[in-house]
Amino acid sequence: MSAVNYTSLSNLSPQGRWRRVLLIAMVPMICAFIYYAYESSFIPTNFKPIHRYPTTNDNGGNNNSFEGEDLSMTQVIKALYKPILHPVDAANFTDEDGDVYRLSGEPRFKEKLGKRVLILDIDSRSLTDEGQIMNQELKWKGMRPLSAGMLSHYMFAMIHGYDYKFIRAPDYADRWGTWVKVPMMKEALKTHDYIVFMDSDVMFHYPHLPLEWLLNYWNMTSETLAMMAIDPDEPQNYDHKGNRYLNTGFVIAQQSKRTQEMYKSWGECPSESKYKGCAKWKLEWAHEQAAFGNYLRYDYDRPEDIKVLPCTEANGAPEAVNRGGCKGIFVRHFWVDKGLLPKGLADSVMQYFLPRLHQLYHQEAANHIVDAKGFRLEGADMIELTDEEKEKLKSDEGKNQKDEGF
Repeated sequence: MSAVNYTSLSNLSPQGRWRRVLLIAMVPMICAFIYYAYESSFIPTNFKPIHRYPTTNDNGGNNNSFEGEDLSMTQVIKALYKPILHPVDAANFTDEDGDVYRLSGEPRFKEKLGKRVLILDIDSRSLTDEGQIMNQELKWKGMRPLSAGMLSHYMFAMIHGYDYKFIRAPDYADRWGTWVKVPMMKEALKTHDYIVFMDSDVMFHYPHLPLEWLLNYWNMTSETLAMMAIDPDEPQNYDHKGNRYLNTGFVIAQQSKRTQEMYKSWGECPSESKYKGCAKWKLEWAHEQAAFGNYLRYDYDRPEDIKVLPCTEANGAPEAVNRGGCKGIFVRHFWVDKGLLPKGLADSVMQYFLPRLHQLYHQEAANHIVDAKGFRLEGADMIELTDEEKEKLKSDEGKNQKDEGF
């Protein structure tokens, strides 16, 4: 960094003034943001749209409105991440620990996929209680953990220009609630080339790292139906053939006729018309995941059908590193402690916001940093130092002080 010329105390006057205004509203805006839902093109026409939140309160006043401001929320988010977006066809990526991940060959994806990608949330619950995503107000203090997860999905789509949908799914009368993700993913694949479904306790750890780079790194080919991360090496995570389950909380699927067939078979598995014994997983853990692990993965077993992602890269979180090394390098699944989701959201913002703020601090140094080191303190007075006193000051620097006040 080039040298910065700070303002000397002797050059300041009572008429000194700030020359620029620092307009930074990133963090509180992120935390207070409320998602407006729109009907999806793959939702039936008689499907009731998700409640649109009002822009005025009961007294007719504005309710957290940003109307009239120069910057929209979308512009603020894109402006924060645009300078640091990782190229989709980069040969490697270096993580926060300095570890380097390299592509194994020529990248398939060299351009952004944009709206061909759908980032997808699916839930049949109302989620309208205090602190939940569909409530009319959401505050950082008191926010429920899963709201943080879904907001991170929405933000990730916004950063990279992907489509985003939240589907409020109908419930099965005879199955555990998580089964609804199967038919909803199937429908979503009719309108988008690629879908990324995440449970609400899952998030991308590096929001500036595009999906296209990960598809290159994990080698999604034109024949790939879906990608899922393997579960930790623990007794409950094995199927009837002794293989570990693939975790259905994070799924990347690619549109194709064969993919539609797979999802149809998966959704119909408990009927036992094709897979005897699958009805067991209607209500018994691990529900739709166990059905996929015990049946579907063995029917769709061409070399490129199902890509198994490493647990350490696409499952778990640092707190789970002692469970098979599943620390979630790229994708974090907070099944150890869902309460860590808000921290994960904060990290995904502050990790990139803080360096930009620090850079601006130095750029504006001449306006707000006052160099009074050319004076000595005597009682309540400041007396300008002689050249000899300045030399002595260098040897005494730090005297009577602690490191950063601790």
